[in-house]
Amino acid sequence: MRTGIFGCALCASFLVVSPAPADDGRAALDRLESGEAWRGFVREQDLSLLFDYLRAALAAASEDREAPPVPQELTGRVEAIGQALKAEGTLAALALLATLERRAKRAWRDVPAPRPMLPPTPPSTRL
Repeated sequence: MRTGIFGCALCASFLVVSPAPADDGRAALDRLESGEAWRGFVREQDLSLLFDYLRAALAAASEDREAPPVPQELTGRVEAIGQALKAEGTLAALALLATLERRAKRAWRDVPAPRPMLPPTPPSTRL
């Protein structure tokens, strides 16, 4: 059961960081909320496998039995989705780094040149 839960958590975490336009972080959240981001990774059959297993595990728990083993087909899909999301996350991280590098270089160029230092002056004294 931990594998299934881990797979779901992995899917959700990578969907948030999936590639989006570099200057618009809201676009990734919009994709997640609309469900568009899931379509590229999770199929309807995957959801059926997951919920069938969760029903069986819940039934076993209600009868104080051990949860059934995670079906190999579900484990395989979770691993496949995890690999796809890992690749997608790597691309997103590279895009983010490229954006940060561009912004850092732009900010560095925009820093004004230091003003020349004036010679020190003695403190004024008042009487």
